[in-house]
Amino acid sequence: MDLVVVGSLSTDFIVQADRMPEKGETLIGHGFSTAFGGKGANQAVAAARLETKTAFIGAVGDDTFGEKLKSNLKYNNIFCDDVETFTGVSSGTAHINIYDNDNSIIVVPGSNGLLTPEVLEKHLRVIEQAEYVLVQNEIPVETIEYVINHCHQKGVKVIYNPAPYIDIDISTLEKCHLVTPNEIECMSLFNLEPSKAVAKYPKKLIVTMGDKGCLYHNGHQEVLVPSFNAEPVDTTGAGDTFNGALAAFLTKGKTLEKAMLNANLAASLSIRKMGAQGGIPTLKECKEAVQNVQGSRIE
Repeated sequence: MDLVVVGSLSTDFIVQADRMPEKGETLIGHGFSTAFGGKGANQAVAAARLETKTAFIGAVGDDTFGEKLKSNLKYNNIFCDDVETFTGVSSGTAHINIYDNDNSIIVVPGSNGLLTPEVLEKHLRVIEQAEYVLVQNEIPVETIEYVINHCHQKGVKVIYNPAPYIDIDISTLEKCHLVTPNEIECMSLFNLEPSKAVAKYPKKLIVTMGDKGCLYHNGHQEVLVPSFNAEPVDTTGAGDTFNGALAAFLTKGKTLEKAMLNANLAASLSIRKMGAQGGIPTLKECKEAVQNVQGSRIE
């Protein structure tokens, strides 16, 4: 298996309005939809659409949402035999408010909170066969630490996306192949500005900076990998697209800087449509979009 994603699945409930309501205030919205989400699932879909052989380890409830979440993984050519179903538990949900080309999100973990190390032990064979393992923060922190420690022992490369922010020991982060916080998460994790943090962790720390691109240190100097211009429709899931695409392009043998550049392109394409997964591009779409961008050819 090229890539195993260990993470969350959820159903997104998306509301559009002109602004966020104040405390105690009711607003009239002008749009509602549901979509498939969860940071883990989003990242797995991003990798799979870039034609990376991807497996998923996660948890759903025995409700109608759980069945649909698993069906969506299968539809996107993701191996989901290692998704656990828990009886009498609700599947995860995310409640997304979109306003002024931005969003705010409340996540209810549901079954995602039951993906414990004890559950994960049944799926170590899949993890150990992977080239890369991708993990995020919508599952229990002890599970994240278990994945990272086990992969470190077995020589499997872990890409850790520390979002949304939770406290985790720095020594655990140092066992990862790559760590990919945004600017705020970087400050929270390391108590350092991004420029100082990437210098302290060269070739390991990648700080995503939205439309400014992403920052890392190549061992000799700081490098800002540029983003691509895009008119945003919905920025939900752009960071997940970046992480899934980064892992995908690394499995294809791209250099780190090339993989970051191409992941930035995929993220820029993802914000053209509504929903965390709605705009995630295929490999063909990336190739078509990049034809006239010098230095960014995807092969």
